[in-house]
Amino acid sequence: MIGAPEYTTWRNNTNTSWWKDPGLRRSMVHVFVLYLCVFTFGYDGSLLNGLQTLPQWQTYFNHPAGQQLGLISASFYFPKIVTPVIASWIADRFGRRWCLLVGSVISVAGGLVQTFANGPGMFMGGRAMLGGGLAFQATVAPPLIAEICHPRLRSVAAGTYLCTYYVGSTTSAWLCYGLLGWSSTWAWRLPCLVQIMGTFIVGVYISCGLMVESPRWLFSKGRDGQACADLARMHANGDVEDELVTMEIKEIKDGLERDSAAGSTSYLAFFKTPGNRKRLLVVIVLASGTQLNGIGLVSYYLSPILKLIGITNATQQAGINGGLAIWNLIVATTAAQFVERLGRRPLWLIGNAGMLAAFAIVTGLSGSFAAVPNTSVGTAVIPFLYIFYGFYDIAWTVLPNLCEHPEIVPYALRSKAMSVYVVTQAVSLAFNQYVNPIALATIAWKYYFVYIAVIIFYLVFAYFFLVETRRFTIEEVSRLFDGKEVAEDVVADSHRHPAHDGQENGAKGGEEGEGEDGSKIDVLHVERA
Repeated sequence: MIGAPEYTTWRNNTNTSWWKDPGLRRSMVHVFVLYLCVFTFGYDGSLLNGLQTLPQWQTYFNHPAGQQLGLISASFYFPKIVTPVIASWIADRFGRRWCLLVGSVISVAGGLVQTFANGPGMFMGGRAMLGGGLAFQATVAPPLIAEICHPRLRSVAAGTYLCTYYVGSTTSAWLCYGLLGWSSTWAWRLPCLVQIMGTFIVGVYISCGLMVESPRWLFSKGRDGQACADLARMHANGDVEDELVTMEIKEIKDGLERDSAAGSTSYLAFFKTPGNRKRLLVVIVLASGTQLNGIGLVSYYLSPILKLIGITNATQQAGINGGLAIWNLIVATTAAQFVERLGRRPLWLIGNAGMLAAFAIVTGLSGSFAAVPNTSVGTAVIPFLYIFYGFYDIAWTVLPNLCEHPEIVPYALRSKAMSVYVVTQAVSLAFNQYVNPIALATIAWKYYFVYIAVIIFYLVFAYFFLVETRRFTIEEVSRLFDGKEVAEDVVADSHRHPAHDGQENGAKGGEEGEGEDGSKIDVLHVERA
């Protein structure tokens, strides 16, 4: 078991409830704006399903199917194979804010091209620009959230990041549903236009000089004064002598010194130490898992799946699509609140095991319907799709952007790890979205067996390779992958009182307010790193 984190013993000039504290409210406003970076991704997740239910879109683009439908879907993700590498360089060289702004400009332009497309080629070109620009924001937003959050808010804030995906998907699903009765091309153009809302707001917020820069980036560029002031303003209401702030500054500087002593911070650094190789493996496997575990099949091709079980009415399809979006938002947001209470590993294992069971039942019911068409059998698939999504949300919506790169990777490699994550995810998505419609058209429900095997792989990987990282600061977590001795030092440091041991913990200290209890981390989980 893991005892109280060390930061709860540091005196801190904040209220235990963030919404009652001016400094924490300020930092959370930045976080909420960064959540909009993933809003557009989520919007696209339901948009293509929604557009496929609109007769106006189907008629305008001559009922795309099979390979053409796969290209329309995958065009959003092809540019993400390249742009994250550029985004990482901009983020490290010029700062996180510039990277976000560049992404906003490109994605807004792409969204407008998509909205006013006059043919499939222009529509796919707009989607490609939109996806390429959003990749800049996807590379930077999750690390920036982790880097600006107060230690006691970091887990929930980072875990809730992808919940905004479902705010976007809910918006697009129900907007398309509401436009079913429109007869003009604006029945599909309006949903495409609304898609840029999130990235547009992010761009305006940054252009007005409101977004804070990463304190870790500022320290790495020698701008210590600004970094200290920003940390004090967000984490201690301007008190630069606050103990938590001074300890955070010390940890950040120590981490940067270790990174500097380690030498190279290029992509080759991922191959130079066992710890970095393990980090790279986890980043790649989990990035691919966000799309290759069956969710890509369900989220982008719900309409063909429903047709396989006899649900062909456009209104029914749109209603199921919208209901799924609301369900996902509720489950994901709820699960994010338990990241720090239950820990990461239990959520990984519960989520993947539940997905496996639900998808196996969906496969069996779909096979039964194909053999003997029966309305009740086809309808029974729907609740298990909801159950499958619910378990997906518990693991794959909440945890990847918390565990893959902000937590486990040192600062010097953090944006590069994020670019590897986005590139891997883009390759997985492009492959997924191009292959899925072809496979569904060719072998129908039998294609589901492929995903059952894939889900088993990710469940086994989660059990043997994912470590528990709760109740550590971001600098402490990044060292857990560097071997048993380093991990034990991290645990010892994280549960040791500072020099003022025995003094009263600040009245406005950590959320739990617990003192040292001398408990140890389960070293077995550290060894599995």
